[in-house]
Amino acid sequence: MIRRTRATALVLSLVLPSIAEAQSRDSVVADSGVSIRSLWSGSPDQTGLTITSGKRYNRVTGLPVVFGPIYRDSGDHVTTRIAAMGIWRSANNFRWDSENIGHVASAGFRFGHERKLGFDLQTYDFVDGTQSWQMGEPETGLAAFFLHRDYDDYYGRHGGSIAGSLGVGARSRVQMELRNERWASREVRDVFTIFRNGEPWRDNPRVDDGVVHLGLLSAVVDTRNDASSPLYGWLINAEYENARGEFDSFGPTSLAARVGPSSVVHYGRFFLDLRRYNRISPSDQVNLRFVLGGWMHGDELPLQRRMSVGGVGTIPGFDFRRRLAGDDKAQCGEFPVLPGNPAQCERVALLQIEYSTRLGERALEPINFGRYRGRLVLRPTIIAFADAGRGWLVGPRTGNTQYPSGSVPSFSTFMTDVGVGFDVGSAALYVAKAVSLTKEPANVFLRIRRRF
Repeated sequence: MIRRTRATALVLSLVLPSIAEAQSRDSVVADSGVSIRSLWSGSPDQTGLTITSGKRYNRVTGLPVVFGPIYRDSGDHVTTRIAAMGIWRSANNFRWDSENIGHVASAGFRFGHERKLGFDLQTYDFVDGTQSWQMGEPETGLAAFFLHRDYDDYYGRHGGSIAGSLGVGARSRVQMELRNERWASREVRDVFTIFRNGEPWRDNPRVDDGVVHLGLLSAVVDTRNDASSPLYGWLINAEYENARGEFDSFGPTSLAARVGPSSVVHYGRFFLDLRRYNRISPSDQVNLRFVLGGWMHGDELPLQRRMSVGGVGTIPGFDFRRRLAGDDKAQCGEFPVLPGNPAQCERVALLQIEYSTRLGERALEPINFGRYRGRLVLRPTIIAFADAGRGWLVGPRTGNTQYPSGSVPSFSTFMTDVGVGFDVGSAALYVAKAVSLTKEPANVFLRIRRRF
């Protein structure tokens, strides 16, 4: 009991301060917490030892505690960031074993007067999410820590990467990256939660284990007026992945999801997340999001590269990873349901639209919480939204789950919902109701970040 109490206190002290740090970040950082991108925050010349959380909490790792030295230096023509960090995860009461220990060593350089050209090296052993695009941190971690609800699945990544990038604006860039990694399945461990601590977790699905060589080309276009609370502008994330892997074990799939596992796989995969923010009056906004991703060419995708929709982060009128009767347009699975109900879709499409109107603004008394100081500003806002999306398999047309590679399912087959919410600026309460399946009950959920 004493060990559990001390572990809980450490988790609270590391998770709660990380919320303020993560609110302004759009991308999900792996549980190392010191990816190349995170090294560029803070004072430009700050150097020393650091201990922090990995900005996530889940049923596989618990809380990753990250510790080690960081070196930062800014000269006339080059800025350098170097870190050598260890990772100690809180699962199984911080047991010292191979599952709880990881590392990341990073070196990043920015060149030129405006530091537009970048060169990054990294070696790592961490745990990553398979569906992190749906719902970022710290929301996923807080849902797991407080409510015993984990909205992602996880696998181990052990290897290294080299990347070159070019900034094309204040928050826009293009990047080319090469990775050499070993992918490995991870099991659910003993992870503490505030509520429902005695309940079992949903299984963490097995993935395809092996060594993979990846080449990635990515681009971010960000013209928003504000990254954390945009009123207008574009945010576009696009990525193409070409990979060749040699696998020695395979996770289970439904019969229709995979013709037969192959030990050598060569595939191409793409992902596009396009968002448009529109301010139509001083108090009103209309925002839109379009997501399209999945298999592009080559062999069948490994399980950790499959996709799904449904749940709080995509179509909240439908429960996350709940298998419904009929054709499975969320995970592309079959009955009987596999352990953890894994994502098996080779492609997904998602459309989201929301209208919001602000009711006013009120600043409360100044807040002084350690090094976090400021004023709490409440911006009560009413939000109405609608979502539509589905996943599918690529191949000869069979029913409503498999379509030829050059076609897209009819919009009439999409899962749809509508909903309303009340946002106060730092948190929002929503109600969502499925439309395409009217028998589904309404879902009520809380979010601490904007839906998109």
